[in-house]
Amino acid sequence: MFAVAALMALQGAGAPVSLDSRVEDTLAKLTLDEKLSLVSGTENFYTRGVERLGIPRLRMSDGPLGVHNYGKTTAYPAPVGLAASWDAALANRFGTSIGRDGRARGVHIWLGPGMNLARIPMNGRNFEYVGEDPWLAARMSVEIVRGVQSQGVVATIKHYVANDHESDRMNDSSEVDERTLRELYLRPFEASVKEGGAWALMSGYNLTNGVHMAEQSHLIQDVLRKEWGFRGLHMSDWGGARSTLPSALNGLDLEMPGGEYFGAATLKPLVESGKIPMATLDDKIRNLLRMTYAMGFADRPQENSTIPKDDPSSAETALQIAREGIVLLKNDRILPLSGTGRTFVVGPNAAPAVIGGGGSSQTDPFAAVSVADAVKAKFKGEMMVQSGRSDPSDAFKFTGFKDVKEEVFKGKGLEGTPFSSRTVAAPGFLKGQAGEILNVGQNDFSVRWTGSFSVPQGGQHVAVTRSDDGVRLWVDGKLIVDEWHDRAVSSDIRPLNLTAGLHTFKVEYYQGEGDAEIQVGFFPIEEIARRNVPEGLTPDDTVIACVGFSPSSEGEGFDRPFALPSEQQIMLDALVAKTRNIILVVNSGGAVDLSPWAGKVRGIVQAWYPGQNGNVALAEILTGETNPSGKLPASFPARFEGTYYANAYPPKDNKLPYSEGLLMGYRGLDRSRVEPLFPFGFGLSYTRFRLSNLKVTTSEVTLSVQNTGDRAGAEVVQVYIGRNGVPADRPIRELKAFARVELQPGEKRTVTLPIRLDWLSTWDPVNNKWTRDFGKYNVWVGNSSKNLPLKGSFETF
Repeated sequence: MFAVAALMALQGAGAPVSLDSRVEDTLAKLTLDEKLSLVSGTENFYTRGVERLGIPRLRMSDGPLGVHNYGKTTAYPAPVGLAASWDAALANRFGTSIGRDGRARGVHIWLGPGMNLARIPMNGRNFEYVGEDPWLAARMSVEIVRGVQSQGVVATIKHYVANDHESDRMNDSSEVDERTLRELYLRPFEASVKEGGAWALMSGYNLTNGVHMAEQSHLIQDVLRKEWGFRGLHMSDWGGARSTLPSALNGLDLEMPGGEYFGAATLKPLVESGKIPMATLDDKIRNLLRMTYAMGFADRPQENSTIPKDDPSSAETALQIAREGIVLLKNDRILPLSGTGRTFVVGPNAAPAVIGGGGSSQTDPFAAVSVADAVKAKFKGEMMVQSGRSDPSDAFKFTGFKDVKEEVFKGKGLEGTPFSSRTVAAPGFLKGQAGEILNVGQNDFSVRWTGSFSVPQGGQHVAVTRSDDGVRLWVDGKLIVDEWHDRAVSSDIRPLNLTAGLHTFKVEYYQGEGDAEIQVGFFPIEEIARRNVPEGLTPDDTVIACVGFSPSSEGEGFDRPFALPSEQQIMLDALVAKTRNIILVVNSGGAVDLSPWAGKVRGIVQAWYPGQNGNVALAEILTGETNPSGKLPASFPARFEGTYYANAYPPKDNKLPYSEGLLMGYRGLDRSRVEPLFPFGFGLSYTRFRLSNLKVTTSEVTLSVQNTGDRAGAEVVQVYIGRNGVPADRPIRELKAFARVELQPGEKRTVTLPIRLDWLSTWDPVNNKWTRDFGKYNVWVGNSSKNLPLKGSFETF
């Protein structure tokens, strides 16, 4: 739409001006210095322009949970929650809202959507992505791209490709074979280019098969450009370019956020000497100009002041995503809440609101509603809130530190002679205090504290650490905490038994970049229970326990544990000892180890990160105002041990082998016959559905869906396809179609789902091409990967 409008503005009385003609005309007028200015960013979120030729500088915004960097904005639910809706139309609506939010702020390029697959549940950015399955991820991503770009804002598909974990992401190489890349990890990107028409792509920080993605010639030049026909802009992630010549020659168009490798002073002699051919530089400019002109950026103001920044339609979209994406995982006759008896809302995530994960995706909403406030507003019965957070600053109250020696070192390795040594009252410092307290620069230093602390009364305690980067803690010579990496887990809590009296400790910390912070303290374990378990709790009381992670413990730059934080484990153990009437509400970007309590509580709700008003949707579901309809976009294993990633993660020697190949997620669970705690595609409702009358042809699947309960609701019909006798390294079945069907009580509807034959093709690694077997294909239809009551087949010739 915007490409047509932009070109019509150029037509005048003569013949239409084609997009490529306009690009070539401008390219011919650019000087070398002007060309060089266009291949690196400036001011963190801008490209440069050339005013004399009408080339605008372009404004970018972080994503993919909203449009931000420019003040308060709509904070949408995490995209994994959108994927849990299994609603492609809602994905388009989300993209459209993002585009409107962008236009309201003059944003040209939105840095989203993310479409890396949820290969391992610990990935710190899974919440930014759209699940583990390539078909689901592709359908949602294509619609997000279409929606964003329909409003005249570029969508940037990221992080290309296999950037599937966060810790040490800039140095780790994803070792993945071509077949697995093609059939799984590249699929959402391919669909977003070919079907979505994405105008920008961001390469990941990672290496793939030993080559940094910004300079991965095969995946950028051969696959993205030549095979898929991508004619848009390829930018690096922020600081993701690692070279000049390899990146320039192998397909990087734009280095962001500045010109460390693509600065004019570096590139100009290489172009003038012919090491970087002028034709190569010109191709980069063509890609930028083609996107700029096609989107109309040179022909209109980008900011649309008629769109309110606090847009009610965006807020309503955010709320609807949460309504459809929250997943009811267990309901042992406890939901909807009856409103009788006492109900407590407890846990660290009860208040304040936890709306998203951490990192560049964090948004600053105009307002956010906590679980406690949302449930208070909806619940008719007696309700009390007890949100207890235990952090190091509180732990100092229980810790009598003595004779603490502080040694500060240059560099991150605690090496050489300390440049500062002194006695302090306690170890650590808060954000913003490092320079003042330690007399060091902002980054690249390390500190060691040694001393003792007193314990008034012996018994079970917890060691509490909060650290922005690496931290190690020893107590009485025993290593208790070993998180020696960037963005170590914040508020990490480890249990330990301490006798009354003095104990020795040693804390080591390094600061890489970002906000420096390190705090350490010790709690009696009873204090955690006191803060989080209501006094006088009885077996008849109901508890909504708000657990999971938060921006400080799940986010960009680090991977989280599979287990819940130790503090929450202690809280849950204390709660289940008092009552079974517990509803777990979990905030996370993916699977969490819930096995110790899944059989001891009566309800489990996966709330993801629900955005600014998503806890209103949660309260609607808990009280029965909204019928839950979300389905898991990723498998929830029962335990970490025995999974394919138990042996493959964390990486060794900066290499992460994708040794499971195609058997990732539910594919591997099906093949190994391992029962997950909750399977891919699973989610409960307050009503019941019946699937029947399956008919299958080579082009479509048709069936009847009936709501047999007494409440309106939505079911997600899922179609899985596979072949008999496939080798053991191939999945038994794979998702190939789905549809969300809304039905009134008693309503019955015929649903037809098309089968995309091109998605039945498999990659032939010997001949390096797509191929499709002819013959019989089995079809399974149901409402999760483990509940497939309808079966059929078709043949291709």
